[in-house]
Amino acid sequence: MNNTLDLKSILPDSIEKLHHAYCLEGRRENILNILLKFLEDGLKFGVKGNPDFYSGDFDTLGIEEGRTINQMQSRRAVSSLRRIFIISANFITKEAQNSLLKMFEEPSGGAVFFLIIPSASILLPTLRSRMMIVNLNHIESSNNSLSTALFDIKKFIKSPIAERLAMVKKIADKIADEEVSRSIAVDFLNNLEREILDKSTSADAKRNNLYVFNEIDKCRNYAGDRSPSIKILLEHIALIMP
Repeated sequence: MNNTLDLKSILPDSIEKLHHAYCLEGRRENILNILLKFLEDGLKFGVKGNPDFYSGDFDTLGIEEGRTINQMQSRRAVSSLRRIFIISANFITKEAQNSLLKMFEEPSGGAVFFLIIPSASILLPTLRSRMMIVNLNHIESSNNSLSTALFDIKKFIKSPIAERLAMVKKIADKIADEEVSRSIAVDFLNNLEREILDKSTSADAKRNNLYVFNEIDKCRNYAGDRSPSIKILLEHIALIMP
């Protein structure tokens, strides 16, 4: 896989044509650098010292942070017709999402938002519907390589419970950093969901796996909580898998 991506093939070629809100799914450390390069080189929108540019990085985006961003976007542009807001977060509380609904639907003064999150599944449907979703989870990184090395999805699905739990323990012991463990947990859950879906070729199979899909979605959301136990979440999935 390529660890670089030319956003020109995905996003408009001029700043005037940009949609007012994008949700970029994937690893923020990769996506942010690619997005900044696209803004500067592709759209000729300078980000250094630009009063019409904002970039915020959050573990959990709460209602107070949401209100602050809302206040900033309500101001007029200083040096250009567009203002760019980049918001990177592992998780966004429901209260914060509700407070951002109107801002994402009707931004003030030509504001354009890029929301970088691990998965759009953590968003409320009402907020998700206001954005263009771009899945960039295929961009490779050192974290993704580590996730692949620690978790063989096909083997995980076929293994008995004891072996699944051993695989979970392996990743829990290997990773101490909270942000990295969250990212790898979300990667694993996304890949597991995709693998099960690909194997569910019939309507009956999809119905039979509905409970597993729901539990994967719940665990993916819990992974964004303030103090999630990644080991417990993945152990739960290991136990409920058929």
